[in-house]
Amino acid sequence: MLKISVRSMSKAFTATLLSTITSIAIAAPFATMDDYDWVVMKTPLDPASYKYNCHNDYNYETYDALQNCLYNLREDADNAFSKQWGISDKVVRERNAIYIKVANRKNPLVFVDYSSPYEEDFNPYYSLQDYDKSRKLLTIHQSFYEGERLTVVNLATGFWQDFSLRKLSVSPDMRYIVGFESEMGATEHVNILERQDSGYYEGYYKQVYSSSEDSKNYDSHKNFYQADKAQQVYDSETFTWVDDTEFNGDKLYVDSFYKLNEADSAAFRIRYTFVRDDKTGAWQMRKGSV
Repeated sequence: MLKISVRSMSKAFTATLLSTITSIAIAAPFATMDDYDWVVMKTPLDPASYKYNCHNDYNYETYDALQNCLYNLREDADNAFSKQWGISDKVVRERNAIYIKVANRKNPLVFVDYSSPYEEDFNPYYSLQDYDKSRKLLTIHQSFYEGERLTVVNLATGFWQDFSLRKLSVSPDMRYIVGFESEMGATEHVNILERQDSGYYEGYYKQVYSSSEDSKNYDSHKNFYQADKAQQVYDSETFTWVDDTEFNGDKLYVDSFYKLNEADSAAFRIRYTFVRDDKTGAWQMRKGSV
């Protein structure tokens, strides 16, 4: 009969436990302070916000008064941006509508806010978000309940297109547009669309979790920085297209930022690299700066 002492079982169990812990430690290391890249977060400034407090001022208790306040606020903000970007001769807001003069069109493009006294919390509205002067690309943001949408207008050609995305970025050769999923709960999903012969961007759809390999890379990188113990700074993500002569294909960095405490002014960055293979045309996600 085989006899196994309690001491032998205890030693075996301890050895197994230590081996398991060691394996876990080797397989899943955590970042040291030297690994973190800290960035001071900038607070977005609304050019008109200091003049109006539409939702908290007693003068705007009625629906019509509130709408007039919002119209004035958005008109001041959008026209301030238009002037700042040097396109006030082409882009202007008047109360609840943005008018855009573009090439190849007799009449301007018009984007009108929707408002209803019966749906005060669901009224979508437009606002100017960004302007790429070198390529004459104007980005307009539309905010609505539990979501948002962006519209890109090419002032030089008159072409425009809506995207159910946020934080859009156009590749240097304008072949691709990349953005984050705009639906609530899917803020980390990245979409990459390719320009077609028609001029519209469509066709290729990429999500962070689109493959088991991507999911593994994404989760392990977040775990490395222990991002689950921090707070993601919503809408602070950035896209950076990379001109890498050694890499045969398209490449971009996708950066997200996390604060240890909500009141902190600095956040640490977590970076993923998206690369497209010239031979297969497929996009892949990799950890860090590759």
